[in-house]
Amino acid sequence: MTAATGHFVDVDWLAAHLDDVVVLDATVQRDDRDPRYSDGSHLFESGHIPSARFADLFAGFSDPDSPIPFTRPTPSQIVAATAAVGVGSSSSVVVYDRSNGAWAARIWWVLRSWGHRDVRVLDGGLAAWETSGRQLEVGPGRPFTGTTEFAAVAVPDLVADIDETARAADARDDRVPVICALRAIDFAGDPAVPGTGSIPDSINVPYPETLDAHGRHDPAATRRLIEAVGVSGKHSPILYCGGGINAAGLALALAEQGVATRVFDGSLAEWRADGSRPLATSPRLSGDV
Repeated sequence: MTAATGHFVDVDWLAAHLDDVVVLDATVQRDDRDPRYSDGSHLFESGHIPSARFADLFAGFSDPDSPIPFTRPTPSQIVAATAAVGVGSSSSVVVYDRSNGAWAARIWWVLRSWGHRDVRVLDGGLAAWETSGRQLEVGPGRPFTGTTEFAAVAVPDLVADIDETARAADARDDRVPVICALRAIDFAGDPAVPGTGSIPDSINVPYPETLDAHGRHDPAATRRLIEAVGVSGKHSPILYCGGGINAAGLALALAEQGVATRVFDGSLAEWRADGSRPLATSPRLSGDV
């Protein structure tokens, strides 16, 4: 197998290496009429990359027992989740989704946070695969019936907790900036709406703005965004968003720029749940749609 470089692969590389890698579909459903997220397995069954397996971000690659949605799984949970989809410690993994890549990036980050480094994201996701004219499979996919061994080894350098994030923001240390990956309007919040806004003294690098018009990673755009806020490979940012998803997407984009990051796993979901934590809002941006 020709080794992939970087944290992304393109559709040509994946098509040539389908027999050499474990392909995971990280799709999550969100109906426009319902703000809640739901299992994307039925979307997977409607069409997926051949040989792909569905990676369940609700019951497998997150901790279903946590009160915070999409919390990083425990060691035993990640071992069970990887066993279900045939990912062992020696597996090469490629992840994709049907959205803007943030869900795929979440699986990428979760696996890396438990010591599995041979994992990459399909640039442009399922849309890029379809646009290239390649075929999809329909149905529940091919179940994995073998056995794997996944050694879950925590990588603390990739994860930040709520107290570490608060201390970094309070310190205003340029070397460890706290960065929100949400859109500018969500970062700003609305002073008239309780519970909106961002962690005080954090800065904003919206993950969606690291993508091009086709939903592919845009290195030049990412570089401009981080240069605008003074971030480079000399820094070690802590990233957050609403629930750790867009933050994982930004972690992926920044990894391509050589910036080592940690993700505040609970993000604003955990921050807001703790009634003692303040939120900052910006009248200048509030209501600007």
